[in-house]
Amino acid sequence: MPRTRVLIGAAAATLLLTLGACAPVEEEGGADQSTAEPTQGGSLTLSLSAEVNNWNIIHATGDVFDYRQALHPVYAHASYTTPDFTLETDEYLIESVEVTSEDPLVVTYALNDEAVWSDGTPISANDFRYTWQVQDPDQCEECQPASTAGYDRIGSVEPGEDEHTVVITFDTPFQGWRTLFPHLLPAHIAEEHGDLAESFNDYFVNTVPEWSGGPFQVKEYVGGQSLTLEPNPNWYGPGPMLDELIIRFITDHAQAITALSNGEVDAVAPRPSVDGIQQLEAMQNVTVETGPGLNYQHLNFNVARENLDDPALRRAILTAIDREGIVRRTVGAVFPDAEPVGSRFIMPGQEIDGIEGYADSVTDLGLGSGDVDAAREILEEAGYEVNPSGLIDPDGEPVREFTITAGSGNPMRTEAMVLIQADLEPLGITVIPTHTDDLGGTVTGGEFDLIHFGTNLDIIPTRTAQSQFSSATGFTNYQDEEIDEWLDEAQTTLEPQAVVDILHDVDARLSEQAVTLPLFQEPTVVATADHVQNVKVNGTRSGITFNSYEWAVSE
Repeated sequence: MPRTRVLIGAAAATLLLTLGACAPVEEEGGADQSTAEPTQGGSLTLSLSAEVNNWNIIHATGDVFDYRQALHPVYAHASYTTPDFTLETDEYLIESVEVTSEDPLVVTYALNDEAVWSDGTPISANDFRYTWQVQDPDQCEECQPASTAGYDRIGSVEPGEDEHTVVITFDTPFQGWRTLFPHLLPAHIAEEHGDLAESFNDYFVNTVPEWSGGPFQVKEYVGGQSLTLEPNPNWYGPGPMLDELIIRFITDHAQAITALSNGEVDAVAPRPSVDGIQQLEAMQNVTVETGPGLNYQHLNFNVARENLDDPALRRAILTAIDREGIVRRTVGAVFPDAEPVGSRFIMPGQEIDGIEGYADSVTDLGLGSGDVDAAREILEEAGYEVNPSGLIDPDGEPVREFTITAGSGNPMRTEAMVLIQADLEPLGITVIPTHTDDLGGTVTGGEFDLIHFGTNLDIIPTRTAQSQFSSATGFTNYQDEEIDEWLDEAQTTLEPQAVVDILHDVDARLSEQAVTLPLFQEPTVVATADHVQNVKVNGTRSGITFNSYEWAVSE
């Protein structure tokens, strides 16, 4: 019989309130994956659902959850996030970090003298400087980072008393400075491949890493199939325990689960689904672990598309969508006590520097209520003619068909799209479900009408808020100067309560303008063969490979 565990830390425990069925399940059978003595050596195969199409995970189209999970063991990190939703400094790279001045804000990192890239070059202030420059539009206007938040407030990155000391001086205060530099790029490699934009947008995007600053380095990449990692001989931390870590790209979650059953892979991290969980729980010698996550699912409009620039139409669409029905038929089918979530930035129970941050900006406005009559009234008051055979706009023209898009191989999102399609039919609104194999490119390129995907929130969510909803970088094309001002203020204030209040204001405005619809908080599921050791549920941006140097297999 499988062993089923729920792993939570003190900071994460209250998040289970919206995922009540994640409460601990009695364990059956013998020892689970964590009790046997791990053995040095051996090979472990992990299945991930998306093939890496961009090797630069701080690039606009490379900041994809599974890309980060695949490459976390290769990159160097100043910080990472843990299963109990804490932000930790990487103790093997960073010996100390402190604010050495508050006006101006100056942060000083002391690096481990033995920390080097895989070719023996020291990890130094040069790498921090390059990683800053490519994410600051003032330093590199043509660079295409996933986010500029925080980096655009840095005035300089310089060595201190030696190359192992990094002194970062901010032009303006930045509340989330601790979230910066989760992934570092090697400056000495970049120098060999053109200027800032060329190296960042081309070389690091399109070239399989021949470098490493983490416990593993790339041994082999087989397009469409797998990425094989081997120990980095110049890794400056403990381990790694494994001789080989193989990442197989299996885009269909059902096939991934079958591969675990057949012994083709040793670990899977599938999206929750009824069939998938039932299959996993029926397997022999498999441990299933479930935990809460900072990943929430949502529906976004591209408000620059024809018809969708009308907030009344957007509001009617979101009012007609039945979130409780979507939850019941998707995540709720696996975790029966799951509920809709009402915030875009802070999950229930999540705290920002000790302050409870969650507030529902959605429910009181009727968004996601499934109230077709209320949606019809919104449309008619705005001058639309509601006819089940086709909606007519205030100018007497038929409203066009819309597409609703999700990534391939995700049955939960596919089910949600079908339900949304049915919710909108009584209003004469036609949406056609479609799938993309390049979710990151589709989102950032704006190639959608409506799109259903998930966001991994930061522990300190101000950077996520700015990257997704500022006029300059937002994915929805929604422009709002006041929101831009609020987000700038949230970035600069050092008062946690002020940050929470500002994010509430931004969230409320986005709901009033019906720009996106939060759906539900997604739990994290990991299943491993019983000979696997130290693979842990981690529902944060760092994902399960955050501690890959500890992964092991027992005999």
